[in-house]
Amino acid sequence: MLIKSVKRAVTAALVVTAGLAATAAPAQAGPIGACAELRAFHLNLGTGGDDLRDNSEVIVWLTQRSGGDAELQHVPGGIGNWSNRSSSLTYQNANWHVNSCNVTGIKVRMISHNGTFQTDDNWNMESITLNGYADGGAPAYSISANGNPVKRFTGSSQWWSLLG
Repeated sequence: MLIKSVKRAVTAALVVTAGLAATAAPAQAGPIGACAELRAFHLNLGTGGDDLRDNSEVIVWLTQRSGGDAELQHVPGGIGNWSNRSSSLTYQNANWHVNSCNVTGIKVRMISHNGTFQTDDNWNMESITLNGYADGGAPAYSISANGNPVKRFTGSSQWWSLLG
């Protein structure tokens, strides 16, 4: 009896630990230094065992406390299995400006643009890092997550968000 109870307790502890490990926590999230207007961004996307096809794209939004979400330039697909893609981005609308202290996190969407005889893309996002910079290139915001995968995007599950 005692051995069965110990085995159950150990199994339960392992399940809880595995569940916590599966929810990828950001390595770093939030403003860096004093509040500043974000002007430019560097995005790094890591792909796992399921690539992002060249007929798909990734869109990242900054979520804000006030003022609505700010859409960044779209990142075209074509990210192979187990590889990374780095992109320098600005806002989708050049007139937008977001203060680093107003950012509450990011939203990410994968969109498939299917051609003839193509199905919706599936993509394992293994990692994501978004760094925001103020005038002069000073680091002002950073958010990142790693997992196995962080998110599996499919035709019916196209959105993911991270607070930070």
